[in-house]
Amino acid sequence: MPPSPASWVDIGAATSPSFSKDGTRVFHLRGAGLPQVWVMDRDGTNAHALSAHDEKVAFLRRSPTDDRLIWGIDAGGDERQQFWLLDGTPPPRALTDAPAAMHDFGAWSPDGTRVAYAANDRDESQFDVLVMNLSTGETTRVLQAGGQRAVGSWNPKSDLITVVEDHSTSDQRLWIVDLTTNTALELQRPGPTRYASIRWTSDGAALMGLTDHGGADFMRLCRIDSETGEATPVFAPAYRDVEAWSLSPDGTLLATIENDRGYSVLRVGVTGTERELVAGLLHGVAADLAWSPDSGTLAFSAQSPTTPPGLWIWSTTTHAAELLFQPTPPDDLIDFTLVEWKGHDGTTIPGWFARPTTPAPTAGIPAVVWVHGGPASQTRPNYRADMQLLLSHGYAVLMPNIRGSTGYGRIAMESDDVEKRPDCLEDLAAGHAWLVAQPGIDPARIGIMGQSYGGWVVLAAITLQPELWRAAIDYYGIADFVTLLEHTGPWRRDHRAREYGFPGTDDALFQKISPIHHVDRVTAPLLVLHGDRDPRVPMEESDQFSRALEQRQKKVRYEKFTYAGHGFIRPDHRRRVYAALVEHFGKYL
Repeated sequence: MPPSPASWVDIGAATSPSFSKDGTRVFHLRGAGLPQVWVMDRDGTNAHALSAHDEKVAFLRRSPTDDRLIWGIDAGGDERQQFWLLDGTPPPRALTDAPAAMHDFGAWSPDGTRVAYAANDRDESQFDVLVMNLSTGETTRVLQAGGQRAVGSWNPKSDLITVVEDHSTSDQRLWIVDLTTNTALELQRPGPTRYASIRWTSDGAALMGLTDHGGADFMRLCRIDSETGEATPVFAPAYRDVEAWSLSPDGTLLATIENDRGYSVLRVGVTGTERELVAGLLHGVAADLAWSPDSGTLAFSAQSPTTPPGLWIWSTTTHAAELLFQPTPPDDLIDFTLVEWKGHDGTTIPGWFARPTTPAPTAGIPAVVWVHGGPASQTRPNYRADMQLLLSHGYAVLMPNIRGSTGYGRIAMESDDVEKRPDCLEDLAAGHAWLVAQPGIDPARIGIMGQSYGGWVVLAAITLQPELWRAAIDYYGIADFVTLLEHTGPWRRDHRAREYGFPGTDDALFQKISPIHHVDRVTAPLLVLHGDRDPRVPMEESDQFSRALEQRQKKVRYEKFTYAGHGFIRPDHRRRVYAALVEHFGKYL
């Protein structure tokens, strides 16, 4: 008998390590569904929780001068995050109390007395930059800004901070804000440019960060002139994004993570040299680089399809990855294999494929195609309880990275923008054909599921390719691009429209690709799941599509979740989701 759906909910994770000021302890996030702030000794012993919220802790940042901690929680996944400060021993105290506003943490001041962050408390559609005095709680609004802006880092030698304006998925603008004069300087760039992980150098004279400045296809680690914006590559592996970097406190060692077709490659070594690959790393995904104060140890999180997220360390003594803490995984988890096929125009489409170990039915193995959200995202070889659940119940699983996915360069990421949107469905059809051609797969029993943008792919697939799909599951997907852009959070509208198209300009495209206009063609039984606090894809998207199916007497089951946002993180919600998933595909596949 396969494990029950509920048994997959309690498998935990550990992420976001940060050493204490003296290097003897490691703060981190730990838990299943609703992770909390924990601390343990450097050797992994004496672990205990420092927070006890009935909400997910979303981030954790330690003061540069001591062991004070700031973290953030929202309310039921509504993304309206509030900050909490732990100054010594629990309990923590709230730093912000504006539940209708979103607060995006940015940086501590070098002396630990202030923090800079972005918030949309003045106007829901705009993120201003604010500075808070932690002793008095007084805030100063230093920049009133439009759109989505986030604070990056604080200059260690002066009151300058970096701010990134997220204009679109493929275009960010980098600003330097002077907190003494409340003025902002936009750094020059030759065209649309991506920026990530921008931090000041230790002498405060320049910036370092990830960017494709200058027309590069992939993200490189660059030194950036803080006056001219000119970017000079420091590390630029061929045909791979650099997705994380960290310099040791003494400035001698550089750690980088690059994305090799989804797999993480971690390098550590002396800056300016050919740095060695870290031995013993899981064949999966690594993140959350954090150095110890003495520059002798690097902590990070790592996971794989068969290993839940855990904490690992690399040291100048061993030069290899060693496990610090690992949640206990279930037995007999199944690894995924990297595969690929050709799209209709010859584009190579990668994906991840796994087969169940249970005996195959006489007619062949049923299969499920899972499509990621975004679309600027990437399915990677990380731990997925829901995919392992499907495998344990006898389904093969294919997870494609259709065009528009990240990790394959700017050109690939932009290949589905606006009028090119329908091409991703051709990639999906080609993936279906690849799956049918695999030995032992039952071509008559192939289902599809996806979340957010991937939920749109599901609804588009069952309306525009109804002959391919036997059953479907939609997690908070887009039914109508016009109503999505009308009702999504106002801070997101223009940002999303630059990806999808603008109402009034792209109405013909929206008519073509919005599933609500083709609902008569649906033949696959559909399970729809949506949370009532979703700020990204409003519940009306699922309401209208389910209502249209019911009016046409088509098979649809609509599960609504109270106190859930853009995703199902609470343990009771995940139990319902997993049970419904197994029941729906068990009945129709």
